[in-house]
Amino acid sequence: MFKKTSIKTALVAALAIALVSPVSTAPASAATEIKIGVITSTSGGLKSYGDAYIEGLEWGLKYYTNGKNAVDGRKFVITKKDDGADPASATASFKEMVGNGTNIIVGTAASGVALTLGPLAAQNKVLYISGPAKNDAVTSAANKYVFRSGNTSLQDFAPLQRIKPIKGKKVILFVEDNPFGLGNIFAAKAYLASKGAIFEEIKVPTTTVDFTPFAKKAADAKGAYIFIAWSNAATAGAMFTSLVQQKAYATARPITGLAGIDTYDIYGTLLEGSNAILTNSYFPGVVKNKVAAAIAADYAKEGKKQDLFTSTGVNAAQMIIAAVKGNKDLNVEKMITTLESLSFVGLTGLVKVNPINHTLIQSMFLTKLTKVNGRYVPSLVSTLYNVKV
Repeated sequence: MFKKTSIKTALVAALAIALVSPVSTAPASAATEIKIGVITSTSGGLKSYGDAYIEGLEWGLKYYTNGKNAVDGRKFVITKKDDGADPASATASFKEMVGNGTNIIVGTAASGVALTLGPLAAQNKVLYISGPAKNDAVTSAANKYVFRSGNTSLQDFAPLQRIKPIKGKKVILFVEDNPFGLGNIFAAKAYLASKGAIFEEIKVPTTTVDFTPFAKKAADAKGAYIFIAWSNAATAGAMFTSLVQQKAYATARPITGLAGIDTYDIYGTLLEGSNAILTNSYFPGVVKNKVAAAIAADYAKEGKKQDLFTSTGVNAAQMIIAAVKGNKDLNVEKMITTLESLSFVGLTGLVKVNPINHTLIQSMFLTKLTKVNGRYVPSLVSTLYNVKV
């Protein structure tokens, strides 16, 4: 079992974000409703993440209001927009929602989108709760209007801080060349550089179809570890297959995040025998509590399956409810003050909002995939509690 960890690091954003012109805000919503805008990917390579997030959000809003989907007599009115992981599309949706008097905007699976919407939230003084997007720069002390209901790249990497031996060892950073991948490079170096690790970066363009040259480069690097950060579920299988074909794991022990349920068999098969290290923020059943039992029963009844970002949606629901409860005028400053002191029990256990940078202090996990009745299923190896960044 890992010990409680607190990371005190000043995050320097490596990305320049172009601000767009402010849009005018509309009058407050009618007292009989609370307008929630959801902007996330429900198409493309991040579709499974967006779908799981939305289902978790909707379940949470219903569960925590005892089926009323309302707080203080005001109904939730939800508007959903697919951003397709495109910042321009997300910006247009955000502007439209603000113009329509939306009270809270949530969502986003793509880090590039979240990094774009954060400044918009500040310009328009609207509460924005980012979802599965993990780049650490999405939330910061510089923007009080942005919170997150998921975890950061630094938190993803936290369970790996005790990897041994690491001093003088080469760590290959095999990542997508996008804000998600760059965030993972930052996280890896933040944890392991001071411990004497040597890094080789391999950034793979998001338009790549043939992964062979990149996989060969990874194999030729002959690292001790290869850290793989990949968000696009549509191309993950081809990427991992190329790494296996080029024998990238001959010397390098693979490290990656346990992704969505549709990847379990793919990852299990392609990582078989490699002694892979799998980090994780959530898989169904990883924590046993009242909320976990309730969602398991409801999803089973409806024929649904929980996924990697189900918990992120459920967290968002709890944060929304807390922000609007007792807030007669739906005042955004009051929402911020409330959330900055919020703690709750979610699907991953105790969760606390960090009032400094609006990240969530939460548990992270090390897992493994084991073949059971012909299918690979995850199980918990260890828990790292109260991960703070």
